[in-house]
Amino acid sequence: MFQVGIDIGSSATKVAVMEKGKVIKTLLLDTGFSSRKVADEIYQKLELDGITKENAKYVATGYGRISVPYADNTVTEITCH
Repeated sequence: MFQVGIDIGSSATKVAVMEKGKVIKTLLLDTGFSSRKVADEIYQKLELDGITKENAKYVATGYGRISVPYADNTVTEITCH
């Protein structure tokens, strides 16, 4: 089971994928004008590596956290800190 953390900020989006307690993949993307578009792009990129809703848990935070339809949980930035 993978754990995926997504932080969609107003200008940059960061992603970390963990498996068995170790970071196995990171992504850094420009958020652009649409948080939803970057969320879809993230899912497509991870899907190419075999990371999907069936084998991963997703948590989203940041300005665009509500734009991640496949997130299992959303957390505010304040709570994350």
